[in-house]
Amino acid sequence: MRPKGILPIVTALLVPAVYFAAAQSADEDHKPSIRGITVGAKTQDVLDRLGRMPDTRKDEKEEVIVRWKLEDGNLLQVNLRGDNVSQVALQYRQPRPTTDLWLQPLSTPASRSELTVSDPRLRRDYKATETMDKLRTVWTRQEKMLEGYRVEIRFLSGSRSQFGNRFEEYVEFKYVMLFRDDLKKFDQAMQVTQRP
Repeated sequence: MRPKGILPIVTALLVPAVYFAAAQSADEDHKPSIRGITVGAKTQDVLDRLGRMPDTRKDEKEEVIVRWKLEDGNLLQVNLRGDNVSQVALQYRQPRPTTDLWLQPLSTPASRSELTVSDPRLRRDYKATETMDKLRTVWTRQEKMLEGYRVEIRFLSGSRSQFGNRFEEYVEFKYVMLFRDDLKKFDQAMQVTQRP
């Protein structure tokens, strides 16, 4: 006979563990991956990692775009070029504070950010620019993958129209994408990995 109360305790301990295993971890914030999905990953690897089929699919000229609404309310988009990931994007349901990611605002004097230029935790490897419509800030850095192509890691701030002058204090999107000039290198690398 099972003692009463044990099953609810075990269940309460396991559910958060499963949830956190599937969520974007803080140490992954600046890595070239989202929820463990990297540029170059195979379609089946993505499905295995997420544990289910996508909620939507859209066929484009050279890519297939698939999307999932995640259990935490975030939206995940994966662009597939052939059988390989060429871009991963995450839209946060609740915009994240820029300070959580240690990104330096483009308009530092105008921002109410708690970050200071002398703070050693600041991510100085990102270049901050504005979008063409000047409504958002984009933080970008490149990383070269072992296969020889480069990826860009981007964070996109909240919108000036939504947050006013405080728009740089929030991040709404993270992108990991193939660097456009390395498309041929990517295609060659993916052909090599597909050979038996």
